[in-house]
Amino acid sequence: MTKTDQAYAIIQLIRPVHRRLARAVETKLAGSGISVGMRAVMEILAVKGKSSVPEIARNLFLKRQQIQLLVNELEAKGYLERGPNPAHKRSPLFALTKDGLSEFERIRQTENMELEALVTPLSQAELASTEVVLRQLLEHFSAFEDDPDNLGSLE
Repeated sequence: MTKTDQAYAIIQLIRPVHRRLARAVETKLAGSGISVGMRAVMEILAVKGKSSVPEIARNLFLKRQQIQLLVNELEAKGYLERGPNPAHKRSPLFALTKDGLSEFERIRQTENMELEALVTPLSQAELASTEVVLRQLLEHFSAFEDDPDNLGSLE
């Protein structure tokens, strides 16, 4: 098998892996009142800190309107709080509340148990190589990154 064939085989695996990951997360979240999209917003805020809806949307490659709906739900549950945005008066910054951070940490602990089972048979070198390949794919195809608020950006 050539390196090109191997790269193509990896690319073919990405879609089913993505679908299964989304289903696994959805299953683990069942009954929590948190959707996969809400979890993604919580992760962005846990990792990056205070962010506006447009910033979260760019990070998740989704439309601002979709993110606004998720933010509204999380805010109604008491998991997010809004604050002023010195850079933009009409676009507040959102942050996880103490309850929101606790809920996200609980979610991550559950996910980490699943990930532990995944990585047990793998070596550090195998995991590092996988990360290198995925980062190379992202970099190589970065010109095709879309702007969810400007769907004609690739045309």
